[in-house]
Amino acid sequence: MIESFVAIIPAAGSGKRFSKDVPKQFLQIGNRSVLEFSIKPLLDFSECVGICLVVEPKDEYHKYLEFTENTKISIIDGGSNRMQSVINGIMFWNNSELSFRNILVHDSVRPCLRSSDVRTLLESMESEKVDGVILGSPCVDTVKQVKSKEMLVKKTLNRSDLWASFTPQVFKREVLVDAVLNRTLKDKIFTDEASLVEANNGRLKMIQGSKDNFKITFPEDLNLAKSILISQGRIDKKS
Repeated sequence: MIESFVAIIPAAGSGKRFSKDVPKQFLQIGNRSVLEFSIKPLLDFSECVGICLVVEPKDEYHKYLEFTENTKISIIDGGSNRMQSVINGIMFWNNSELSFRNILVHDSVRPCLRSSDVRTLLESMESEKVDGVILGSPCVDTVKQVKSKEMLVKKTLNRSDLWASFTPQVFKREVLVDAVLNRTLKDKIFTDEASLVEANNGRLKMIQGSKDNFKITFPEDLNLAKSILISQGRIDKKS
């Protein structure tokens, strides 16, 4: 059984490493934007009662996307960084009148997410006694810890215990809100929502997701994403 959930999509980033005038989440793959592909698998679920798109306050790009007319989608202003944007989304949903059990967070630049992975994630949330579930993949390469300035190798890590985490990540509503409101965590830096919940003593489970659910970071990633979307049957080869 999948219980009702809302989603937060932080899309306020400028994508400085991408070297494009247009933020990468609004670039086109075929006839749709990266952002639209990222959101579509969530809209496939009737249990998704709302999606909060968090954008840069002066952003104009989202206004030209058709999906913003969907009544499930709300647009709010983002913060100075990704975590603050997500927190804005969490508080938006916590103050809403919608009834839901869980909060899901997904990157705006992971367009190759499969609906089957979303289903596995949500079903695992309901079948396990956990506060949250995250998608990931076990590390297959040898991982080295290095000194950032000198780039000298300090040691080799045991990869059998290491996983790369993806999004979506889903959490119980009260657990995520409680972590955000914990004043002792206010000034700390977290790279994802799971890290925040971990720091608040949350119990999290990792499940394996598809490796093609990658995050677009560099310009050449667009062609890779297009190839994956074609193989998934989500766009036509001629697009």
